[in-house]
Amino acid sequence: MKKNRLAASALAVAVSITACGCGDQIYQLTEEEEAVIVHYSAHAVSKFNKKQSEGIQDVAVLKALRELKEKEAEERRKQMEEEERERQEKLDQQEEESGNVKKPESSTNAEQTKPSDGQNAQPEVSYVSLKKALRLSGVDAIYRSYEFTSAYKASQSYMVRANSGNDLLVLHVNLKNSGSKTAECDILSKMPSFRLTVNGNLSVSADTTILLNDLGTYQGRIRSGDKARTVLIFQVKKGAVRSVENMDLEVTVGGEASLVHLAG
Repeated sequence: MKKNRLAASALAVAVSITACGCGDQIYQLTEEEEAVIVHYSAHAVSKFNKKQSEGIQDVAVLKALRELKEKEAEERRKQMEEEERERQEKLDQQEEESGNVKKPESSTNAEQTKPSDGQNAQPEVSYVSLKKALRLSGVDAIYRSYEFTSAYKASQSYMVRANSGNDLLVLHVNLKNSGSKTAECDILSKMPSFRLTVNGNLSVSADTTILLNDLGTYQGRIRSGDKARTVLIFQVKKGAVRSVENMDLEVTVGGEASLVHLAG
């Protein structure tokens, strides 16, 4: 009886060992898939690491910070518009109080009563390069092209789809290292926000994505002579833009906004 129990135990062990070898073949990850897992894991770990003060942050945190900065920029813009409107109303009131009949004035008096330079003139728009707007060092940022699409596929693992009723407006920007040494490019730490104005009337903010080639969250080393292809993604209503005549990109870093002109 004892021998039977030993034989049964041995048989069970043998069956379990044999069964462990059964099943599907282990799936081999591609380099892109490995990068996706590493990137996601870094976000997940940093989210619960209370001692971490630097490095990759959770995407939800990035989105919240960007929305806060965009809200602050919008409030500043509205405040400037309100101040300009009040100033214009005061000027109109002064003109009404002075009467509609104007007395002839000598050239000297005309110069004295002439509004100061810039009082009624529209403020001049000052453009800067994308490199300066992003405060990059050792790496140049070059706008290349744009495209409208319903879905942007960065790789086999990453894809961004437009919301219902929208199209994606994708800006393509190259980060190029023209120096003689490998350059560290960390745009994520600058926490930039982007707002695009198309044809002078349509204004939209950039989406926050987890794309590895998102310009706003790009981190990487770029070797001498190499370039990294990045994108900025905006959502616009279908049919809102028939053709692109011109585009202006507002880049805000550290609370300071800069305007970059992009060719249509």
